[in-house]
Amino acid sequence: MASAQYETRTRTVEETIVVLRLTEDEADELRDEISSAAGTGRLCSVHRALSKPAPSEAKAPSDTFEYNGVTYEMGAVYQDADGDHFDFKAELSGPGMSGMANDRTPIGRFRGGYADGEPNDWGWTLGEVVDNHGPLTKVSA
Repeated sequence: MASAQYETRTRTVEETIVVLRLTEDEADELRDEISSAAGTGRLCSVHRALSKPAPSEAKAPSDTFEYNGVTYEMGAVYQDADGDHFDFKAELSGPGMSGMANDRTPIGRFRGGYADGEPNDWGWTLGEVVDNHGPLTKVSA
């Protein structure tokens, strides 16, 4: 007998966008050119964007670390394959750090089964969590 069920999956999508930087005079001239053309569809949205440019969003750069081709955000909470949560900071593991791997990846801490769980001491590394308990899924920033 056939059966079906719904599943929820999280996908990461990479998107390429084009950023056009113009002086105010160049933007005015381009806006005039577009408005003189009988534009519809995408040209209308370009004209609208040039007519009411959005203020720039100043965002502080986030600390990230790439491991095995995946970029992890420091300070974010990640869930492992067992449902346990960890967070990591930009300090790398190294010689003299007892109780954790010396794999030169960011150090992290176990937060239990909840993203807002009380964290333990910094006793894990990103490398050992990914290698032994991965994959990791980001659950908060």
